[in-house]
Amino acid sequence: MVQDKRTMSCYQICHVTFILVEMFYLQSMVANSVTAAQPSISTGMNTSEKSNTNVSVEAVEIAVSTQITPHSQESTFDSVTEVVIPSTPTHEIIGSEGPDKKEQEAILKALDWLKMKRAPNYGWENDTHVVILAKELSGARDPFDADGHLQIIQELEDMLSVKEMEIEILAMLDRHHTLPRPLNLEKLARYVLALGSLCKDPKHFHGHDLVATLQHHEPTQDIEFALTTLSACSSAAHVRKRQIRRLLDIASGVTDQSVDTIAMVILALRCIVTDHRHRHLQHFVRRPSRGLASLQDTRGSFGSLRSTALAMQALQDLEHDPAGSWNRTAASRWIRSKQRDDGGWSEEPLQDGQEPDIGVGLTADIILALGWKGLGAVRALQCDHVIRENSDSASENGEQKLAVPYGLTSSVEESDSKNISYTYTLWVGSNVTESFSLSLISPRNTSFFKAMTQAAEMDPRFAFEAREWPNGHYVHTLAGKREEPRGYNYWLLYRLPELPDPNNAPGNQLIAPVGVDELMVEDGEHYLYWYKKL
Repeated sequence: MVQDKRTMSCYQICHVTFILVEMFYLQSMVANSVTAAQPSISTGMNTSEKSNTNVSVEAVEIAVSTQITPHSQESTFDSVTEVVIPSTPTHEIIGSEGPDKKEQEAILKALDWLKMKRAPNYGWENDTHVVILAKELSGARDPFDADGHLQIIQELEDMLSVKEMEIEILAMLDRHHTLPRPLNLEKLARYVLALGSLCKDPKHFHGHDLVATLQHHEPTQDIEFALTTLSACSSAAHVRKRQIRRLLDIASGVTDQSVDTIAMVILALRCIVTDHRHRHLQHFVRRPSRGLASLQDTRGSFGSLRSTALAMQALQDLEHDPAGSWNRTAASRWIRSKQRDDGGWSEEPLQDGQEPDIGVGLTADIILALGWKGLGAVRALQCDHVIRENSDSASENGEQKLAVPYGLTSSVEESDSKNISYTYTLWVGSNVTESFSLSLISPRNTSFFKAMTQAAEMDPRFAFEAREWPNGHYVHTLAGKREEPRGYNYWLLYRLPELPDPNNAPGNQLIAPVGVDELMVEDGEHYLYWYKKL
């Protein structure tokens, strides 16, 4: 055996070896279960399924060549003596519907095809993570199936697939640390989502914080950035304001983005607004959602099969929005019409050299869309590590968190439920030579015009003059500065998700869409009146 010249980590080798020991043990249990079930199920298994009891040689090689810096002293060998088969988890996803009978049939047929395409190492090559995610969220199998032997075998095989994915993750991290080779951030993000669907905390993966690794490397491509942000958010990790700002900037240019990018941005924003710290951003999701809905064609598709599947996940709850209506039934019907007789899907036309039965990853993506529990559902799973993060009352990254979890109110909150807090800022000059800011508390359903009056009473610098027109007030003077049409100097009102920063001025997409009488102030928002040259 040629000696590996890389610096080896005994800690890392122990982790991979432990996974392999678990796999060997699980495989023996599969073999025993199959033997116990004979002859009742042996006739129903094909040759490839019977031979699926071998750990890949590649996995064994990884065990002696992998090296990753040990970040933790915890040991996982305490549980080597026994592998417990967990009962099938019931994932509760708030507000989600379920597939209809035809969608359920298509999902079951697709899952059977995916099982046939599984490799001898219980993985699906480059698509192991998305298949695990689809299988976990589809909920297609009945956990109380009367055929107990088949159920046990299925659970054991699923556990082997998960172990194969864990080895893939460790191998990818090893290549990054030792060669060094740039991380495949898209794949790492999808691994994080797959682990989340299994209720495994990606922040504690064999001594590694996969979420921190994701956030340390920010992708340049918009769609990859949205995916990595979605993965971090789905793990209940803190999403930085800078990341939210970039998502909002991408969302504001929906006409210049692909269907896939818009859909991924919507999924990321929808995840972010489930956090009680960012609920006030909900209205920023509507515009890109309506823009995406408008891209559906008369057949029901959004272009390719993959784009349609992703759009269906992003627009899952938008069908009842009159301003952003789309036809989910038509999208589902179009996708199901493209399913092959064997149960899988593939994009057409096929490219040169492609086999007609390709499409493992695409099939898994479509299962997520038809099952109503797609990429956006991972955050909603009632997993311990997500609940723990959401209910933590300490401050995180310097930002105060609410002491009461979202959906619950304390007596203090109830007494203040009729009031909202927000900020109001004035900027003077295109280069912001003067800046004034106030923190205000007002009753709910307060118009911004009333908020301006309140601010003027508190601070004379916020005094203003306005003309009253049939459609409302037009503000022309603030802080002693009157608009100068000849010099193209005007007051512009912005509605922002965070305090305005002169070093990072807001874009025109954040200008308030209505006048001061129609604009209602909302809790946690920030309002800016900026005197600038157009």
